[in-house]
Amino acid sequence: MNNTGRVNRMTHQPRARQKAIRILAALFCAAIALSACTPTTENPMNRSGSPSDPATVKAQVEELKQALADLHAFKVETQKVIGPQAWADKGTRNSACTTSDGKDGVNYIVLSQTMENLDLEPSVNVVKAFWESKGFTTRTETNPLDPGLIRLYADENGGHLVSFTANIKGSGLEMDSACVAGDQNAIYKELYPEIYGLPSGSSASPSTK
Repeated sequence: MNNTGRVNRMTHQPRARQKAIRILAALFCAAIALSACTPTTENPMNRSGSPSDPATVKAQVEELKQALADLHAFKVETQKVIGPQAWADKGTRNSACTTSDGKDGVNYIVLSQTMENLDLEPSVNVVKAFWESKGFTTRTETNPLDPGLIRLYADENGGHLVSFTANIKGSGLEMDSACVAGDQNAIYKELYPEIYGLPSGSSASPSTK
């Protein structure tokens, strides 16, 4: 009887292990089936059209150039509203900015100046009316201690900023273009490869002097 008991236990244990193995195998197969049906999360940086995608960066640079052209046209319109004075551009530069929906980007800033005399208050009033007709929100700053200076500021729905400084010593316009969303470093590389290096995806070799 003791021998029979030992034989029964010996034959019972392999069957239990086999059943456990079959259960584990079934669970493993089910896990594979589930993983095959589960969508994978794509890294947004690998998508075409991501901020670092060369084609997207080129499109952003073209949009930025158009924003600069629009800014120059707006600046000329403003200068004509002020009067027949001669204006000189004092510099154009890029800057980091934030779009109205909170995205980081790049814009242009243009400075322009005239040394000719202006009727300060009438000039400010006509510019204020013109900018407001274009959808800008304006505010004016004066200082009783400096009656020869009036500053007019404006912004367009959280977008680009413009300012007009009417001064008996020389008046100026400082105007920001619309902000173009994108990666600042990537845009600068595309705009100025001689300064920031070749843009990503470029096969050209840097020029040597």
